[in-house]
Amino acid sequence: MPINPFAAAVIRGWLQQTQSANRRGVQAGFALPLALGLGFVMVVLGLTMLMTAQSDRITSWQRKESGASLSTAEGGMARTLAQLTNPNNAILLNRNYDTINIKTGKTYLGADGIFNSGDEETALIDEWTSYNPSNEPCHQQMNWGVPNFQFSGSIGDNGTYSLKAYRYDPKQQQGTLFVEATTNGQATGIIITINVTPDLDNFPGIIASRNTNGAVKTGTLALRGREVLGSKGNIYYNPDGSANSSLTNSAAPEDASRADYLDAIWSTDGEDFDADASPIDTVEGKIFACNLPPKLPTTIQGTNFGRITTSTTLKGVGSMTPTLYRVESIDLDNDEVLTIDTTGGPVQIDVIYGGTDPELAITLRDNAKILNIRTDDQLPQVGDLRILARGNSQVNLFDRSCIQNAFLWFPIDDLRLLTTGPGCPGGRNTNVEGVLWMEAILALKSKKCPPPNDQNNLYHRDVNFLNGFNGTNYDENPECPYQRITSGIAVPEDVSSLIDLLKYVEWPARYRFGGVKNWQRVRL
Repeated sequence: MPINPFAAAVIRGWLQQTQSANRRGVQAGFALPLALGLGFVMVVLGLTMLMTAQSDRITSWQRKESGASLSTAEGGMARTLAQLTNPNNAILLNRNYDTINIKTGKTYLGADGIFNSGDEETALIDEWTSYNPSNEPCHQQMNWGVPNFQFSGSIGDNGTYSLKAYRYDPKQQQGTLFVEATTNGQATGIIITINVTPDLDNFPGIIASRNTNGAVKTGTLALRGREVLGSKGNIYYNPDGSANSSLTNSAAPEDASRADYLDAIWSTDGEDFDADASPIDTVEGKIFACNLPPKLPTTIQGTNFGRITTSTTLKGVGSMTPTLYRVESIDLDNDEVLTIDTTGGPVQIDVIYGGTDPELAITLRDNAKILNIRTDDQLPQVGDLRILARGNSQVNLFDRSCIQNAFLWFPIDDLRLLTTGPGCPGGRNTNVEGVLWMEAILALKSKKCPPPNDQNNLYHRDVNFLNGFNGTNYDENPECPYQRITSGIAVPEDVSSLIDLLKYVEWPARYRFGGVKNWQRVRL
């Protein structure tokens, strides 16, 4: 064991004094005090060495137990991540869990996922423990089972760990976990941030969740040969309101059961759309027979623009937070355009129409359009323009009108495609380009030859064409050749800008994680 530097200096000084005294012939009477001084120095040296040894032993023990606690925390983190690889638990990865720190009386991470950054809440955040979507129709198709996540456990003889917090950031597509561990009274925490992304192959590009409407069998979808373009153009519909309520699974293009699912959503090319006819498959995505009603927040905010009846431009001014607008209705015709400039940030429009005529919600005629644009050479994102309805709000598209690069959520009414051909810029066979979560989507099948100058004929202005399901055929004019209309909907390939909405719909997303972005040890 090394000699204390202070004691060594004292001894050297004493020896030098002794030698000097001998050279000067110091009297023998001085020997006793010198001997006593040396003895005192030796006692001090011994006590110092004992104290140093004891301190080293304590430090060594603390380091050992701290290392053991850190190992327990790392083991607990590994077990936590292993559980989240199972599909039944992976569905928790887009939800938040943040318990109360008894030392601060607030949550551990807060909304920003950073320990002790100042945004911690005073109330527990728990979207995990009671979440169980296993009985939802679309989850039943996946057969993943009930979440069975274990929040805590033991490692070794004296080690315990528990997950204290998890925060998900859909914009950054990352999750932050905080695990606390204790071994022999020594506590250690670990925070890691990981990449978290959902598998979007079966993303719900189109949702229609309408039930049977009284005596008229409207169904959730009546595409009637309209095209649905894009690999994300997957359709989720309520089989209870369809032409075939017995279907409870899904069908991809070329599947043996595909014709049954096309018939169920009235997407066939027969003279009578209720009759069995050889379907022309105009849907590029999968078709899922399961009810999937989204439940988005219903807070209405933003500047009220009333009715928009002429060309108007609205701009986003926040880089991350949507700029909020309210409108009572959008009613455009001729070449009028509602332009949404999302260069400076996303935009959300709340349609708050509460009148008795649903046609007044959104109506586009002739070549009218609602367009999401950018002026910085970047492509508009579908999630940067969100049009949300809060009541009885119908969307009617006539002629060659278009809604482009938008997300629409209309939970209590329809999108009605009364168009006669494509109208969106870019040359695709579309009248809507975006993601549609509606109560129903209903389409006119064929073009008639209307009488000259008749602006009120059934083709051009009809909103009651669905009576055809009761036997009245408004689509055909026996004096004119039959012309099938196929212009329809295109769902973009990049839907990542809508990931934050997936927590509001019971879609069985398979979340995956990987790539640790940050690792931090926290002493508690």
